[in-house]
Amino acid sequence: MIKCKNSCPLDKFDGCCFECDLKESCDEACELIPSSCGESIMEEASEETGLEVFKQGQIAVIQKIVNIVTAKKKLEEQEKELKEKLKEAMEKCNVKKFESDILNITYVAESTKTSIDSVKLKKKYPEIAAECSKTSKTSAYVKVTVK
Repeated sequence: MIKCKNSCPLDKFDGCCFECDLKESCDEACELIPSSCGESIMEEASEETGLEVFKQGQIAVIQKIVNIVTAKKKLEEQEKELKEKLKEAMEKCNVKKFESDILNITYVAESTKTSIDSVKLKKKYPEIAAECSKTSKTSAYVKVTVK
């Protein structure tokens, strides 16, 4: 539940106007978003309430991220297509490296690489896999997926 440092002006609700069922019809209801008003106190908020508060407080940031991620995907697709054209032209002209004042382009030929199939290793040789494994700490981060 979200509590408020201020009392309900009508003395009908013990909490934040944001959660009050009467807020739509109340002329005195606070219009501020609890996450940024400075008057709200989060008290064991349910996940649903917390999500709503988060959504309302961060809607502008969320929309900016959607716009940036969408633009980034489009730019990455364009970059991939242009690099493919450059690769084809470099192969056709037998050019391995191109340098200019603004960029350098290097043709990297097809090759093979060897890697360890960790699933197979763990299945066939679990002791060796465990002996050669290491645990690393990772930092917290936010993963964003635009639909």
